Amino acid sequence: MIRPATAALTLLSLCVFAFSQRYASAADDPYAAWGHGRPQDAIAGLHERALATNRWDAWCDLGLAALAANRQGDGTAWLLIAHRLAPEQPAPRQALRATEVILPSGWLDVLGPLALPGLGWSGMVLLTISGLLIGYAIVARRRLPAALIGVALLLIALPGRLAYDHDRSRLLVSTVRDSQLYDSAGRPIGAIPEGTVLEQESQQVWAERILVHDQQGRRGHLPYADTLAKP
Repeated sequence: MIRPATAALTLLSLCVFAFSQRYASAADDPYAAWGHGRPQDAIAGLHERALATNRWDAWCDLGLAALAANRQGDGTAWLLIAHRLAPEQPAPRQALRATEVILPSGWLDVLGPLALPGLGWSGMVLLTISGLLIGYAIVARRRLPAALIGVALLLIALPGRLAYDHDRSRLLVSTVRDSQLYDSAGRPIGAIPEGTVLEQESQQVWAERILVHDQQGRRGHLPYADTLAKP
C-alpha cells in the first residue's frame, strides 16, 4: 500500500516536471522570444525549423525575424528561399518590397490573374480532368466534345503551371555582406552592396565563385560564401 506521504511526493514531482517541461517549451519557442522584442534570439530556432520543414512560410518567418533584427542581407537571402519555394505566394515579395528590394519580374508577374487557374490544387484538378477527357476522346474515338473540353481546360491551366515551374527554377541569390563582382580573369568589375538581389546563371561553383547577373545587366562571378546566410 502506498503511503500518503509517498503519493503526495510523487504527485508533486509530476507537477514540477510538467511545469518545467512547459516552461522549457515556452523558453525554447523562437516565436516567444520574437514576441518579447528579441528577434535576434529567435533566429537560431527559426533556422532549425526552416531546415527541418523546408516550408516557404518557415523561411519567410526566418527572413522577417532577421529583418526585424536589422540583418538586411540575411533576411533578404532567406526571403528569397521562401519566394523560390512558393513563387505564387505574395508574402515574401511584399516583405522584400517593404525594404525597397525589388525582385526581377517572373512569368507569374507577367501573366497576373491569368496564371491563377493553373496554380495549387485548382491547377492539378484542371490538368487531371483535361488529361482524362483527352484520353477518353482518343480511346473512345469520335468524342469531339470531350476532346474540345479537355483541350480548353488544358489551355486554361497550362500557362499558370508553366509559369510556376519557371519561376521556381530561377536561382535568385542575395549578398549577405558587401561583396565584389569579378570577371573571368578575376579582375574586379564593381562593388555589390549587402542585400543586392542577383540571378545565378548556373548551379555550378567555380573556384568558390558563382556566375550571376544583376538587374542592370552586369554579369560576372561572385564569391559563393557572400550569398550564404547563417543564423
